[in-house]
Amino acid sequence: MKKSVLCVVLAASIFVQGCCTLFTNDPQTVSVDSKPPGVKVAIGPYSGTTPYHVSLPRGKDYVVTARQGEATQTQNLTKSIEPLYWVNILIFPGLIVDLATGKMFKYEPTTYTFDFTK
Repeated sequence: MKKSVLCVVLAASIFVQGCCTLFTNDPQTVSVDSKPPGVKVAIGPYSGTTPYHVSLPRGKDYVVTARQGEATQTQNLTKSIEPLYWVNILIFPGLIVDLATGKMFKYEPTTYTFDFTK
């Protein structure tokens, strides 16, 4: 009896998870580079100097801002749907779980470059 209950609980816990929640890395690393290097960069609450690498939680909308002196450039971080998300069609609750957690998205491209030499 205890084995049956344990098997049901284990199976239920697997099926209520989304594929992306189980099989993708969170957070995702995004890189920012610039010409010339040493430019100040901000991505939401994260900031640094190029070349800059930051691990961001999936699913959020971010704007990358680069500043060198008085010059400022911005780029929106682009999101796309993780292909693994579509496997959730076989397991309905996974669609909702991955959507709610934001793990159905991935940042693509993962490298952004700013050119201040112009």
